[in-house]
Amino acid sequence: FKIIGGKMIKQRTELLSPAGNFDCGIAAFSYGADAIYLGLKNFSARADAMNFSHEELKKITSIAHSLGKSVYVAINTVIQNHEIPELIEKLGSVDEAEVDGIILQDFSLIPLIKKYFPKLKMHASTQMAVHNLEGAKILADIGFSRVVLARELNFQEIENITKNCGIETEVFIHGALCYSYSGLCFYSSFDRGESANRGKCTYPCRKIYGGTHPYAMKDLALNEYILKLRDIGVASLKIEGRKKTPLYVAATADYYRKILDGKSTKGCLDNIKRIFARPYTMLHFNGKNKDVIDRDFSGPRGLLIGKIERIKRNVITFKTSSHIEKHDGIAIEINGVERPFGFAIDKMWVHEKPSFIAEKGDKVELTVPNDTPDLEIGANIYCTSSQIAKSSYPFKETVLLKNIKKENLDIIFNMTQDKIEVIAGNISVTYNASFQKANNPEKMKDGVFTAFSKLGDSSFSLGHLEYNNDGFFAPISLLNEIRRQLCEKLETKPVYVLPTVEYPKYLPKNHQTNFVIKIDNIDYISEFTDKDFEKLSEIIVDIDSDFSKIQTSALISKIRVSVPVINRNNVMPNIKSKIKRLLENGFTKFSISNISGIYLMKEFGITDWICDYYLYTLNDFSAEFLLSCGAKRITLSPEDSSENMKTILENFADKTDVLVYGDIPLFISDNCLGDCKNCKSTDNVIVKNCRHYVFDKVPYCIANKVDNFAPLNFRLDFCFKKYSAQDVKNIFHNIMSKQCPRNSTSANFEKGFK
Repeated sequence: FKIIGGKMIKQRTELLSPAGNFDCGIAAFSYGADAIYLGLKNFSARADAMNFSHEELKKITSIAHSLGKSVYVAINTVIQNHEIPELIEKLGSVDEAEVDGIILQDFSLIPLIKKYFPKLKMHASTQMAVHNLEGAKILADIGFSRVVLARELNFQEIENITKNCGIETEVFIHGALCYSYSGLCFYSSFDRGESANRGKCTYPCRKIYGGTHPYAMKDLALNEYILKLRDIGVASLKIEGRKKTPLYVAATADYYRKILDGKSTKGCLDNIKRIFARPYTMLHFNGKNKDVIDRDFSGPRGLLIGKIERIKRNVITFKTSSHIEKHDGIAIEINGVERPFGFAIDKMWVHEKPSFIAEKGDKVELTVPNDTPDLEIGANIYCTSSQIAKSSYPFKETVLLKNIKKENLDIIFNMTQDKIEVIAGNISVTYNASFQKANNPEKMKDGVFTAFSKLGDSSFSLGHLEYNNDGFFAPISLLNEIRRQLCEKLETKPVYVLPTVEYPKYLPKNHQTNFVIKIDNIDYISEFTDKDFEKLSEIIVDIDSDFSKIQTSALISKIRVSVPVINRNNVMPNIKSKIKRLLENGFTKFSISNISGIYLMKEFGITDWICDYYLYTLNDFSAEFLLSCGAKRITLSPEDSSENMKTILENFADKTDVLVYGDIPLFISDNCLGDCKNCKSTDNVIVKNCRHYVFDKVPYCIANKVDNFAPLNFRLDFCFKKYSAQDVKNIFHNIMSKQCPRNSTSANFEKGFK
């Protein structure tokens, strides 16, 4: 239910489909999607999809609204300072197109939309890693109308958030999964300089490590369980796939539409598999699931149709479990090869007779190409492309447009000897001339009705026509021209004027650059001398640390408590209990890494808090927004480039920390590797409470590259990986002397990132 105009209105749960291009949007609407989400040419988390031009956006939005459907635009990447002018133009483009919502990640969009584009509704992208009730609640307070929840949540968590957060929730129900929490992945960025947070992910999670694919996720498929989501009030059910084909979009929309409408789905899921499918999982919907990784192969398989029973020269024999045809795509799993070997059916025999078609249960023989790798008896055979699937989902824009319900237009036709005036609402067209008396007044009347019934490609159909004529005649050509002018006026919108945006103007106060360290073990500072502590303005300590070891008031005054980036609902009571106890013991300064942290700070009345680097600040508007929420300082992202960091420091140097040393998680994941007995931390994979943190082999360090930087603090992190107290002291002294470890990475600092 939703309150509209003071009344409680029951809303239909929205089926939301991806649209990587215009044809995908048409396919989605043709097969039952209530809404689509799409990207523009820039600022999209699927930057390598075709995406939409401004004209295509206006056209698909107009079609959607005529069908009573919705369009959401994803501007869900982090944005650098030099891109802000283009971002403002894009916001103007979607504002002019009158889209139904913006799916956003970067905090800069919040003040820009609220001040300059207030008609646009804000949806929090899954890239914001909203995974608890507190995160959704603070978004409601800020002014968001919807939150796209993290994929890792189980049904009980989704239900709790949906029923208590005060805004709409959107949940992924089908499609590709990331090993890491979305928005918290640095792997592609640190590996290739192509950031997942910029829509440029190179999918390192799909690669082979140690002869297997430890991070390659199966695809999500909730199937009939979406009815449980509908019943608890989830507003939108989201299908992933902005890089998929229109055929895939049509098939997935059709399948889930039929589930929602209680219709038979026989054959639907098989068709989806024939088009594109990895092995399926429900992820953690029903609780912690260990079977979520596709270890043996990377990429799609298709629909399993049999196993090789015989191999003779270049012919394989098997019993098919599904209809197949000549030219269908086939893939065969081959041990030791990353992807199944694929080819199109060229020659086929059924029960030893040549055939173009084989039905379920038939004994089939197929020729395989000459370059086929060595095959084995028992190898799985898949159908990856199917004539029957392709023919099952016809769609055309012209057919879809026939379903558009046009707006009834009431018209008043007034005619005198010297004037014709046609009025529709507050729009009118006047034609002045000298008219002759009509020889046949009834024929003239019929001609007017005929002319104004032909509203053609306009958004209108004729409702009531009031005919007032003193008996004069006008040719049908003139009536048609007046009708054309009327339609043109009715559909002409005012010229869109892009607002003039005022940029943040904040002059940093004079300050001295100090040092901050972040630790997750109090013993790490046991070797520090009084002189060392004098050089530290703060010590940021993980909330799970043993604070009883900090006993002097002088040291307590330097401590800032760090709240972790991920706090699921099951651990939140413990987090709140720790915050309460720490406040009672004199620890009043805190650091947060997730949007939910802002809610916690307000809930406990904490006024001295800062933002860690997962609250991405890559431009001045983001910095200004977080500071306006109450943050005392921001921490620049280690993903960022030197060039962009400098532009932020020009305005916010005295409010900014810059990380110069640390072990930065490439992945943060709640997706189990499966084997609990052997699930132990290694040099590069740290396991804490069944959560996996994957690291580079070397630390991040830019201490030798920041001579011309003057933030408030340079920061060193000693978290996750094991250090000795002496190691921490030595590294601290080396960093102050601008010396990085021999083996370290500066990530994108010098080379920039895409």
